[in-house]
Amino acid sequence: MENTITIQEAVKKEIDTLSTEALYAVRDFLLFQKYRDILEMDDTAYLNSIPGMAASIIDGINTPLSECTSLSDVWPDV
Repeated sequence: MENTITIQEAVKKEIDTLSTEALYAVRDFLLFQKYRDILEMDDTAYLNSIPGMAASIIDGINTPLSECTSLSDVWPDV
């Protein structure tokens, strides 16, 4: 068992063979993977992450149109 190698050692050995350009590419890929979920978060997940937003949307859906503000009152140029 003296010749066994850990996964960390195997990865380090492979990394040591990469060029600087390849290391930058790997770094960029890992950063992309890390932030991909944030960048691709769908609208529902984003809105649900805001406290009280779901209840506010439901309240808006249940508000009669006659009680709503006219778009022209909010944006007169529209």
